[in-house]
Amino acid sequence: MSNDDLVLAVDKRGKEIVRSTVEEWIRSRQKEKLSQLIYDRLYGRYIKPFDYPTELFRKYYKNGFAVMANCCLLIETYVSFRVREFRDTHRKSERCFGYFFVTEPLFNDFSKGSLSAIEYLTDDPSGNKDKGLPHDFFQNVRCGILHRGETRNNWRITRVRTRPLFTETKREINATKFMNRMKRVLSNYKRVLDNTNIDTDPEWETCINRLKDVLSKA
Repeated sequence: MSNDDLVLAVDKRGKEIVRSTVEEWIRSRQKEKLSQLIYDRLYGRYIKPFDYPTELFRKYYKNGFAVMANCCLLIETYVSFRVREFRDTHRKSERCFGYFFVTEPLFNDFSKGSLSAIEYLTDDPSGNKDKGLPHDFFQNVRCGILHRGETRNNWRITRVRTRPLFTETKREINATKFMNRMKRVLSNYKRVLDNTNIDTDPEWETCINRLKDVLSKA
């Protein structure tokens, strides 16, 4: 298979979107198609595997730890598409999470004790970003699950429907509600792209540059 046929996303009808198509959309500034591509790529890779409505799936296949692992991967990927300073997240992962929790209203439950958004954007040679819930989440949920297959320091994952998104006293996260909010974040991002100018808006400049990074490595 040639690089031009490399699949970058699959739309809701099951149609594969290949590299050559995306390159043409960028050249011709197809705003709506590109915004849908970004949504389909991020939703399809990180949320769709768990977004099945059947009771059988929820009971026997859905797993809160796997959901949170994908959501953590999605947070870093999403921010890399949206924020110029995090286009490359190498050695910036913790700052990336801090920035996300501070700036996304749907996740302000995790921003207590954080640095400011500007501080997270600024490179600190001392690495002194270990503050508040964003730091605790990054170390004990993101790094715990992705590197050790478990949460650390008594952080917990639940999928009980009656539990809130986050219970600070128990350090308990509702994985299903976390995932649903991530889905809303993606929908909101698509809406922003659909309603801004592809040629002049900084949101689009960062998005297209990040997409070009993907294409260059495909």
